Amino acid sequence: MKRYLTLAALLLSFSLAYCQEAPKMEFVCELNVKLNPALVPGETPHGIRRIIPITGGTVTGPAIKGEIIDGGADWQIIRKDGVAEIDARYAVKTDDGTLIYIKNTGIRVASAEVAAKLAKGEAVPASEYYFRTVLTFEAPLGKYDWLNKALFVCNAEKVPGAAIIRVWRVL
Repeated sequence: MKRYLTLAALLLSFSLAYCQEAPKMEFVCELNVKLNPALVPGETPHGIRRIIPITGGTVTGPAIKGEIIDGGADWQIIRKDGVAEIDARYAVKTDDGTLIYIKNTGIRVASAEVAAKLAKGEAVPASEYYFRTVLTFEAPLGKYDWLNKALFVCNAEKVPGAAIIRVWRVL
């Protein structure tokens, strides 16, 4: 029995010695995404479909600045449990003229009351709901190629007429 306990202790110390730390993150940018009111086709087999046109906006960060191009959209599904599944696709034109594609997926969880206020375009403190996304960049090779080689997570906030998305790179 003592032999098994010694072996277990050795394995535990080995696994703890090689355990990785939690990932660190680095702030990349803030997206201020301008939105038109939602188009609502209605109930589908997956939930209530909402199409939210993206009409522009800005990108500001230490290593990337630019504008969001009119023409994207967030193709949301509101599930039966009230959770909004986010599926936004749009493009950024950087200050130096580079075009970058963005795919942003995630969820927004809010009480029925908060969700109704957000749907009406009312201001609601971000502390009253959960809004997190995972962002993928598709940039041309060159100056912005680093965007193609990392994972990005976001805190998001819905404000009247826009979404504010703060983007961090997982290191």
